[in-house]
Amino acid sequence: MAALDLSLSPSELDGFLRSQRTIRVATVDGTGEPQVIPLWFLWFDGELFLNSTRGNVTVANALAPGARAAAVIDDGDTYEVLRGVLVRGTVREAGEDPRLSDVDAGWSDKYLGGNPTPYSRWRDRVWLRLTPDHVSSWDFRKIPEARARARAAEGSR
Repeated sequence: MAALDLSLSPSELDGFLRSQRTIRVATVDGTGEPQVIPLWFLWFDGELFLNSTRGNVTVANALAPGARAAAVIDDGDTYEVLRGVLVRGTVREAGEDPRLSDVDAGWSDKYLGGNPTPYSRWRDRVWLRLTPDHVSSWDFRKIPEARARARAAEGSR
Protein backbone atom coordinates (compact mmCIF):
# COMPACT_ATOMS: atom_id res chain seq x y z
CA MET A 1 0.00 0.00 0.00
CA ALA A 2 1.32 3.46 -0.88
CA ALA A 3 2.06 6.00 1.81
CA LEU A 4 -1.06 7.69 3.10
CA ASP A 5 -1.46 11.44 2.63
CA LEU A 6 -2.31 12.73 6.08
CA SER A 7 -1.17 16.31 5.52
CA LEU A 8 -3.27 19.35 6.36
CA SER A 9 -4.73 21.31 3.46
CA PRO A 10 -3.65 24.97 3.25
CA SER A 11 -6.86 26.13 4.95
CA GLU A 12 -6.58 23.42 7.63
CA LEU A 13 -2.94 24.38 8.22
CA ASP A 14 -3.86 28.04 8.57
CA GLY A 15 -6.72 27.29 10.98
CA PHE A 16 -4.59 24.90 13.03
CA LEU A 17 -1.73 27.38 13.41
CA ARG A 18 -4.11 30.19 14.31
CA SER A 19 -5.78 28.08 17.01
CA GLN A 20 -2.76 26.57 18.75
CA ARG A 21 -0.98 28.33 21.58
CA THR A 22 2.41 26.70 22.11
CA ILE A 23 5.29 26.09 19.74
CA ARG A 24 8.48 24.21 20.61
CA VAL A 25 11.43 25.92 18.95
CA ALA A 26 14.69 24.04 18.41
CA THR A 27 18.01 25.77 17.81
CA VAL A 28 21.66 24.75 17.93
CA ASP A 29 24.60 26.73 19.29
CA GLY A 30 28.00 27.10 17.63
CA THR A 31 29.28 23.88 19.22
CA GLY A 32 26.28 21.83 18.08
CA GLU A 33 24.55 21.81 21.47
CA PRO A 34 20.75 21.65 20.89
CA GLN A 35 18.22 23.77 22.72
CA VAL A 36 14.43 23.33 22.64
CA ILE A 37 12.03 25.70 24.35
CA PRO A 38 8.24 26.15 24.37
CA LEU A 39 7.03 29.60 23.42
CA TRP A 40 3.77 31.27 22.57
CA PHE A 41 3.43 32.30 18.94
CA LEU A 42 1.23 34.03 16.42
CA TRP A 43 0.79 32.76 12.86
CA PHE A 44 0.50 35.88 10.73
CA ASP A 45 0.92 36.33 6.95
CA GLY A 46 2.62 32.94 6.60
CA GLU A 47 5.20 33.58 9.32
CA LEU A 48 5.51 32.72 12.99
CA PHE A 49 5.95 35.63 15.38
CA LEU A 50 7.49 34.87 18.75
CA ASN A 51 8.30 36.98 21.77
CA SER A 52 11.14 36.18 24.11
CA THR A 53 13.96 37.69 26.13
CA ARG A 54 17.03 39.01 24.35
CA GLY A 55 20.19 37.20 25.43
CA ASN A 56 18.67 33.85 26.35
CA VAL A 57 20.15 30.75 24.72
CA THR A 58 17.37 30.23 22.18
CA VAL A 59 17.39 33.84 21.00
CA ALA A 60 21.19 33.91 20.80
CA ASN A 61 21.24 30.64 18.83
CA ALA A 62 18.42 31.68 16.50
CA LEU A 63 19.94 35.06 15.66
CA ALA A 64 23.50 33.81 15.11
CA PRO A 65 24.80 34.31 11.57
CA GLY A 66 23.68 31.49 9.31
CA ALA A 67 21.51 29.95 12.03
CA ARG A 68 18.50 27.81 11.27
CA ALA A 69 15.61 26.80 13.50
CA ALA A 70 13.01 24.07 13.55
CA ALA A 71 9.72 24.21 15.40
CA VAL A 72 6.78 21.93 16.05
CA ILE A 73 3.19 22.71 16.96
CA ASP A 74 1.04 19.70 17.78
CA ASP A 75 -1.99 18.49 19.68
CA GLY A 76 -3.95 15.36 20.43
CA ASP A 77 -4.21 13.09 23.45
CA THR A 78 -4.52 9.74 21.67
CA TYR A 79 -2.90 8.33 18.55
CA GLU A 80 -6.07 8.55 16.47
CA VAL A 81 -6.33 12.31 16.86
CA LEU A 82 -2.68 13.43 16.73
CA ARG A 83 -1.99 16.31 14.38
CA GLY A 84 0.78 18.80 14.01
CA VAL A 85 3.05 20.97 11.94
CA LEU A 86 6.83 20.96 11.57
CA VAL A 87 8.44 24.19 10.36
CA ARG A 88 12.05 24.83 9.40
CA GLY A 89 13.48 28.21 8.53
CA THR A 90 15.33 31.28 9.65
CA VAL A 91 14.64 33.58 12.57
CA ARG A 92 15.13 37.34 12.47
CA GLU A 93 14.33 40.16 14.82
CA ALA A 94 10.94 41.59 13.97
CA GLY A 95 11.07 44.85 15.93
CA GLU A 96 11.08 46.95 12.76
CA ASP A 97 8.50 44.85 10.90
CA PRO A 98 5.71 47.21 9.74
CA ARG A 99 3.12 44.53 10.60
CA LEU A 100 4.17 44.42 14.25
CA SER A 101 1.26 46.55 15.48
CA ASP A 102 -1.13 44.04 13.87
CA VAL A 103 0.87 41.16 15.35
CA ASP A 104 0.77 42.82 18.77
CA ALA A 105 -3.02 43.21 18.52
CA GLY A 106 -3.41 39.58 17.45
CA TRP A 107 -1.19 38.48 20.32
CA SER A 108 -3.30 40.52 22.73
CA ASP A 109 -6.49 38.87 21.47
CA LYS A 110 -5.01 35.35 21.48
CA TYR A 111 -3.23 35.36 24.85
CA LEU A 112 -4.34 38.33 26.90
CA GLY A 113 -8.08 38.59 26.39
CA GLY A 114 -7.66 41.80 24.38
CA ASN A 115 -5.59 43.53 27.06
CA PRO A 116 -2.47 45.39 25.94
CA THR A 117 0.74 43.39 25.69
CA PRO A 118 3.22 44.44 28.38
CA TYR A 119 6.32 43.70 26.35
CA SER A 120 7.33 47.28 25.60
CA ARG A 121 7.63 47.82 29.37
CA TRP A 122 9.66 44.64 30.00
CA ARG A 123 13.41 44.80 29.89
CA ASP A 124 15.14 43.08 26.97
CA ARG A 125 12.00 41.73 25.27
CA VAL A 126 12.40 40.99 21.58
CA TRP A 127 9.94 40.15 18.82
CA LEU A 128 11.18 37.42 16.50
CA ARG A 129 9.89 36.27 13.13
CA LEU A 130 10.42 32.67 11.97
CA THR A 131 10.09 32.56 8.20
CA PRO A 132 9.44 29.00 7.05
CA ASP A 133 11.18 27.55 4.04
CA HIS A 134 9.83 24.09 4.83
CA VAL A 135 6.45 23.13 6.32
CA SER A 136 5.14 19.60 6.79
CA SER A 137 2.01 18.51 8.60
CA TRP A 138 0.06 15.49 9.72
CA ASP A 139 -3.44 14.74 10.91
CA PHE A 140 -3.97 11.17 12.09
CA ARG A 141 -7.72 11.79 12.16
CA LYS A 142 -7.48 11.36 8.35
CA ILE A 143 -6.15 7.78 8.53
CA PRO A 144 -9.48 5.96 7.96
CA GLU A 145 -10.38 8.10 4.94
CA ALA A 146 -6.85 7.89 3.51
CA ARG A 147 -6.83 4.08 3.87
CA ALA A 148 -10.21 3.86 2.11
CA ARG A 149 -8.90 6.02 -0.78
CA ALA A 150 -5.78 3.88 -1.06
CA ARG A 151 -7.80 0.64 -1.12
CA ALA A 152 -10.13 2.10 -3.75
CA ALA A 153 -7.16 3.20 -5.88
CA GLU A 154 -5.57 -0.27 -5.64
CA GLY A 155 -8.90 -1.90 -6.51
CA SER A 156 -9.28 0.19 -9.67
CA ARG A 157 -5.93 -0.97 -11.08
